[in-house]
Amino acid sequence: MNVVIAGGSGLVGRAVRAALVRAGHQVIVLTRKPGRADRLGTAVREVAWDPAKPGPWTAELAQAGAVINLAGESIGRWPWTPGRKRALVASRVTATRTLVEAMAALPADRRPAVLLNASGSDVYEGRDAEPADETTPPADTFLARMALAWEAEALRAEPLGIRVVCLRANMVVGRGALALQLLALPFRLFVGGRLGSGRQWMGWVDIADVAGLYLWALDHDEVRGPLNLAAPDLRTQAEFGKALGAVLRRPNWFPTPAWIIRLVLGGQATMALGSRRAWPAKALAGGYAFRRPDLETSLRAAFGRE
Repeated sequence: MNVVIAGGSGLVGRAVRAALVRAGHQVIVLTRKPGRADRLGTAVREVAWDPAKPGPWTAELAQAGAVINLAGESIGRWPWTPGRKRALVASRVTATRTLVEAMAALPADRRPAVLLNASGSDVYEGRDAEPADETTPPADTFLARMALAWEAEALRAEPLGIRVVCLRANMVVGRGALALQLLALPFRLFVGGRLGSGRQWMGWVDIADVAGLYLWALDHDEVRGPLNLAAPDLRTQAEFGKALGAVLRRPNWFPTPAWIIRLVLGGQATMALGSRRAWPAKALAGGYAFRRPDLETSLRAAFGRE
């Protein structure tokens, strides 16, 4: 099958396209900066695109069985000014709208069968009285509203006869994952410890299972709507920090008060202090077998300690 990936140059994109190639698919990566070295051989092809408007790239959609949309600016850049927040939302909404409109312009029999659209478990921030499955009502935070706006644009493809899956990912644990490297830095400097109270839930998922769940959603026609990309190993931030320190062989003794984190990061403090207790209910019910279901195994793989 030909699979078009929009925004496939990041950590998740590289893992997903590698998994697609291993499964025998042909991958077309829509990128604003074509020509980057790609070591996956002839099974991957880059095509220039502008996320804001249609162009020659739209012809690729007519040849594709599936579209995977990962396009969106990183939320990790600091600070979150009002302008930065608008850019974060626009980068997701505009690219998704452009893709869906391009698919709508195709004859019905030439449209891709499925759209797998990235999203985030921030939808569940603070909804942690019990594990949050795909039916849990959404939160009302900036990140939750952004994720829901992103998903709403993707769901506009459903009336076109396209199956839509919105993959709500936890923080990714994997080699080179930026968020994980930032969490590890204090431990490497021997000042690691809990953040705030440490009681907030810290959702995570291994990069191998991110790729695995994208392919699982691609292959299972009954999967549609939200799908939690979350490991079945729920940990608080304090427990996550303890495991991280053990894997890195560093102490876990230096707590950082919540007020300092809020003072330094402002609105972005929610990334460290917000609580996300996402649970992979659909994946488990559908028989998906997690490759790295426990945190310590995932961390050892990420830091080459296997």
